[in-house]
Amino acid sequence: MDRPRTPTRSAVDGALALAAAMGIGRFAYTALLPATQRALGAGDGMAGAIASVNLAGYLVGVLAARHLAASPARAAALRVGLAATALATILGAATAAPLAWLALRGAAGVASGLVFVLASAAALERAAPPGELYGGVGFGIALSGAVAALTPASAGWDVPWLALGLAAVLLPIPAWRHLAPVVAPTPRELAPADDAAALGFGLGRLSAAYFLEGLGYIVSGTFAVAAVRRTPGLEALAPWTWVLTGLAAAPSALFWSAVGRRVGLRRALVLAHLTQAVGMALPSLSSSAAAALGGAALFGGTFVGIVALAMSAGRALAPASPGRVVGTLTAVYGVGQIIGPIAAGALSQRLGDPRPAVLVAAGAVAVGGLLLLPAGRPARLAPPAHRP
Repeated sequence: MDRPRTPTRSAVDGALALAAAMGIGRFAYTALLPATQRALGAGDGMAGAIASVNLAGYLVGVLAARHLAASPARAAALRVGLAATALATILGAATAAPLAWLALRGAAGVASGLVFVLASAAALERAAPPGELYGGVGFGIALSGAVAALTPASAGWDVPWLALGLAAVLLPIPAWRHLAPVVAPTPRELAPADDAAALGFGLGRLSAAYFLEGLGYIVSGTFAVAAVRRTPGLEALAPWTWVLTGLAAAPSALFWSAVGRRVGLRRALVLAHLTQAVGMALPSLSSSAAAALGGAALFGGTFVGIVALAMSAGRALAPASPGRVVGTLTAVYGVGQIIGPIAAGALSQRLGDPRPAVLVAAGAVAVGGLLLLPAGRPARLAPPAHRP
C-alpha cells in the first residue's frame, strides 16, 4: 500500500525516475556518443538513425502510457519501464554491433516513454510541483556528462555505460516503491497552475509549438557533444559542456515555473523558446570556448523548463485528466524528436559538419515560440491569480 507522501516527496520520487529514464536512458547516448561512434564504426548518419530509433520507441512508449495512465496496470507498466531502462543501458556495454544497438536503443526509448508519462502523471496526481519534478531530467544529464568526462581515457568505451546502468538501477528505487500504486486524485490536487482563459492559446497551438520544440531541441540534444569535440582546440571541453547542460537543466524547471507564475505561462514559453534558439545557435556561429559554454548553459537552462511550462499549460487546459494531456503533448513532442535526428544526421553526413543542421533546428524552436504569440488583438496576460 502506498505510504502518505508530501507533494515535494512525490516530486523527488518522480524526479529520480526521470533522471534514470530520461537523463540516462535517453541522454547518456549524447554524452557518450563520440566514443560510442568509434566503437560501433558509425558515421553521423548511423548515429542519427540510432537516435531516431530510440525516439520512435519513445513515442510508442508514450502512446501506450497514455492509455495506461488511469489503469490498474499502470503500476506494472511503470516498473517494467524502470527495469528495462537499466537493462538496456547495461546491455549496451556488451556489444558494438550497430544492429544490436538499434534494438537496444529502441527498447530504451519505449521504456523512457512509459516512465516519463506514468511517473509524471503519478507525481502530478499527488500535487507534485512540476518545477521540482522535471528537474530530475537535468540531474540525470549532469550525471551522464560527469561520468563521460571523468572516465579515464585508458578505460574501455563500455565502462561508462556500465556505470550509468548501475545508476539507472539505483536512482528509481523510491519511484518503484511509492509512485507505481495508483491513487485517486482529489479536486484540490488537480487545481490548475494557471487559468486556462488567460493563456491566450488552446491545446492545438500548444501542441504545434511543442512539436517544433521536440523537432529542434533534439538536434542539439543528440549532436552537441560530438560537434564541440570536432571544433579544433575544444576537444577536451566537449564532455564538460554536457555536464554544464545538465547542471543548468536541473534548476531550470523551477526557474521557468517561477517566471511563468510571474508573467504568465504564454510569455514564459515564448521567452524560453527564443532563449533556447539563441543557445543552440551560438556554438554554430562561433568556434570559441565561450560560445560552446554559453550555448550549453542557455540550452540546458531552457529545454527542461519548456517541458515544465508546457505541462503546466496543458494541465490548465485539461485539469481533470493530467495523464491524458501529458501523453498527448509528449506524443507530438516525440514525433518531432523522431524527425529531427534523422534529418540532422543526413544533412551533417552530407556536409561533413553538424552546424548547419543545428542552425535549422534553432530556427524551428524559435518558430515554435512565435506560434504562441497572440493572434490579432493581444490577449490579456495578467499573471495567474493567487490561490489560497
